[in-house]
Amino acid sequence: MEDSNERDLRHALCGMRKICKMLKTSFYAVTVVFAICWVLILLSAMAEWISGRNENFAGVVYAIAAGAFAVLIFWNLAKLFEEVVKGNPPFPELQADRLRSIAIIALAFAILDFLMSFGFVYEVKPELGFGMVANNGIAEPTLNLNVGMLAFSAIMYSLSAIFRYAALLQQLSDETV
Repeated sequence: MEDSNERDLRHALCGMRKICKMLKTSFYAVTVVFAICWVLILLSAMAEWISGRNENFAGVVYAIAAGAFAVLIFWNLAKLFEEVVKGNPPFPELQADRLRSIAIIALAFAILDFLMSFGFVYEVKPELGFGMVANNGIAEPTLNLNVGMLAFSAIMYSLSAIFRYAALLQQLSDETV
């Protein structure tokens, strides 16, 4: 009976590793594809800005920062699954650190969105007067608050705290055995 339970557990762990390997590969692929697209868009935006066809330097800065944040988030998510595929202990502090870094990057992304929306709202364009250049078609100035990214950041930070607590419990358990 004991052998059957252990065999079932090993089979389930093998299945989870396969799923995590697939997720890891998917996140790496998304990271590479996104990074390539990001670089192409960035080169295009910078070429337009340098040639003088587009005077919106804030858009180029946003493209640089937002793309970098997205690549970092995808990369860290892939690294999370890589540790599981390697068969490392389930709750190392390294995983908690990765989750916390994802939370910080997501928070920075939300702050960037907020600051850039503020910059777009009050951007001076002589041909348009004071007002909106890019405001989702709304005539009145608005500020964006990316609640989804704030929630994602809070969830990732909470998970990092849970993983850190689990790592400490695991360490305590290993020391007592």
